[in-house]
Amino acid sequence: MATVKRTAIAGGYFIELGSKEIEIYSIATDGSGALKRVDDMQGTIRMLTEQAGLERDYNQSFRQHVARLIQHINNEENKKE
Repeated sequence: MATVKRTAIAGGYFIELGSKEIEIYSIATDGSGALKRVDDMQGTIRMLTEQAGLERDYNQSFRQHVARLIQHINNEENKKE
């Protein structure tokens, strides 16, 4: 069975939700596109959630919250196109 990963780019970060792990990378601002893994995952997700105008639903797991955030970011990007 193929592994499906959800991804989004927002606020200078690349978010990837795989079948087992959540990974967040900061995108270099020099135009190179280089990625650097972010150590403070929860703080970064909190910041991106605030920027997106979402509220954290504590009835959901952190993983579900990240999936919801990725979906929201991608929906907003699709509206722009």
